[in-house]
Amino acid sequence: MEEAMRSRKLVSFMFGAMMAMAAVTGCGKQGTPAAGTSVQASESVNHTEQAAEAENGDTEGRTKQGHLVETLKLAGGTDWGAPSPYLNASRGPGSAKMNLVFASLIDEDETGDIPWLAQSWEMNGSDYTFTLFPDTKFHDGTPLTTEDVAFTIDYFREHPPVSNSLGAGDSFLIDHYTVVDDRTITITVKEAAADTLSSIGSFVIIPRHVWEKVEDPNTYTGDGYLTGSGAYRCTAYDGATGSYEFTAFDDFKGGKPAADRVLFVPVSDPLLAFENHEIDITGMPADLKDKYLSDPGIGVVEKANDMGYKLLINFEKCPGFLDLDQRKAVYAALDRQAVVDKVFRGAGSVGSAGYVPQGSLYYNDHVVAYPYDPEKAKSALESKNYEVTLLAADSGSDVDIAELIKQDLEAAGVKVTVAAYDSASRDEMVHAGNYEFALVGNGGWGNNPPKYMRTIFSDRSKNKGGNPHSMGPIGYSSDEITKLAEDQMKEVDFEARRQMFQDLEYLVSEEVPLIVIANQSSYSMYRKDYYDGWMKTYAYQQTEQTRLSYMER
Repeated sequence: MEEAMRSRKLVSFMFGAMMAMAAVTGCGKQGTPAAGTSVQASESVNHTEQAAEAENGDTEGRTKQGHLVETLKLAGGTDWGAPSPYLNASRGPGSAKMNLVFASLIDEDETGDIPWLAQSWEMNGSDYTFTLFPDTKFHDGTPLTTEDVAFTIDYFREHPPVSNSLGAGDSFLIDHYTVVDDRTITITVKEAAADTLSSIGSFVIIPRHVWEKVEDPNTYTGDGYLTGSGAYRCTAYDGATGSYEFTAFDDFKGGKPAADRVLFVPVSDPLLAFENHEIDITGMPADLKDKYLSDPGIGVVEKANDMGYKLLINFEKCPGFLDLDQRKAVYAALDRQAVVDKVFRGAGSVGSAGYVPQGSLYYNDHVVAYPYDPEKAKSALESKNYEVTLLAADSGSDVDIAELIKQDLEAAGVKVTVAAYDSASRDEMVHAGNYEFALVGNGGWGNNPPKYMRTIFSDRSKNKGGNPHSMGPIGYSSDEITKLAEDQMKEVDFEARRQMFQDLEYLVSEEVPLIVIANQSSYSMYRKDYYDGWMKTYAYQQTEQTRLSYMER
């Protein structure tokens, strides 16, 4: 991943004018951009002019290409990797860009699963049968058939992608498949669970004619490496400036793109860029909430407690903390409310020791609580003479939180050295277990608790690939936690599963395999009169990272 993030040979575009004017030209009728291609940037897009041009389109109120708006512009400036299943950054913004280009069999909206590449599906025990939409195509015009689906399964089994819903090695979900015809395939899983449909329906399909001769997908940037079948084609990408352009693919059968183009453009100050109409959606600072909520032209999407921060302990490097009393003392040492007040500006809550945040359907408000008690922490920790290195990211809120943790732990007698790296390097170090203490923050805590609780806490599932922020504690094991984390995934009755989940959360809070710091609420704001299609799904709150936000609804 680090290699992919740092590579600049993937696609080289000249975006100098775009950096100044916050817009790029399209690439005509090209498919995916080829390495070494340069495109000249156009001047900034003015939404007032767009509205006038739309009136001259094929349909009143639409663009000449037949979409709702000409462009949707978002803040860029960070390289989240090329939007390929093997080169995108593992974090949400990287996966989201890849998912605009590469389509899966199904997607999800506010209430449940919806067709995407698959027009329909049936479930029968361990068998899941999907039927593709007729005339489904890849971006280069090649038909997409179930042979491509079958090839993708085999290829992902051998070469797991960055965003991997199918598992890896012994944990690979699929036992076998049967291609019925060009449009129908039956996938048989090793063991059906409550979220199996979501897992096997969400892996993206890659074109066989591009990848069948590729031996090392983690470095491949040749012809067709960005050829997907999603609602948008990647027509420009520049890692050096964190710039992306996605152009509508109107042959997509699962829905209609809302915009001619989606642009991620470098901006130095997203809030100022939003005020200047240079971008169409941005995060809303919590301390300015009242100002923007009183503006009738501003729409707001709230993401309650969706961002979370936890402190991982590598017990192989810090075996003294295998003593439960020492872990409880760490909780007592930390003024976690200060994180909410000082870093989040009040927009959030102290984290539940059971891990699942307030607001989730699975939240247990009766788990063990660990109030701030610096004297109790000092009496337990000071005599141990601990010296630890705290790994953190060098951006966003991470450094501020890390410094508060350092301050609190040192007050309790633990000497702390903060080692801050760029987020990609930090993630790679966490994934490799190259840390003593690690502060890890990520969104999605409100997404799908049953799935991520298994990934993080089950000894059968944790630390087996996937995103670094979903890894569990290294050097810690609990048969009881593992059993609950695994068993709740097999329970299809919601109430029965929720009760199992309550027990799991309580046990996690009691055993303290990791330290939950705090959860942050955030807000996205946009102009309702320009585009009002921003949304979140039943299992994912990050509006800008939801591909349905870029589709007509």
